[in-house]
Amino acid sequence: MLLNNIFQNLLKKIKSRGFLRGIFAIGSLIILDQIIKYFILSKNFIHTCNQGIAFGIKMPLILLAIIWLPIMIYVFYLWWKKVNKKLLIQIPFLLIISGGLGNVIDRAIHGCVIDYIPFLNISTFNLADSFITIGVVLIILINDK
Repeated sequence: MLLNNIFQNLLKKIKSRGFLRGIFAIGSLIILDQIIKYFILSKNFIHTCNQGIAFGIKMPLILLAIIWLPIMIYVFYLWWKKVNKKLLIQIPFLLIISGGLGNVIDRAIHGCVIDYIPFLNISTFNLADSFITIGVVLIILINDK
């Protein structure tokens, strides 16, 4: 009985407009990120193949996965809790999820993250990195409990 109720609540949330809208947003942002990276690569624009994390800091892939996966699961969980609230409350989580998945797709396809936006001669980043950064800043600013 309890399992049936949990399953019905899960199904109800998945069928909700908020969830579907969020999945559409995530998919759209990932597609936009990948189209830009494809364009950068196909036109031979200046870019870097970042095999590390932020600022090119090197990290073994297995360690990156061990850190990345729980963080992404937690962010997805936080979004899941807010899926039927105002879109403004959901946006930061959708941005972080989209950015994280966009960079993982890069690693799967290219073996590295394609970065193409120079930042103060310190580092290079991409749209997915921007999604993550903006999402984190919005979470701090909104701070909806």
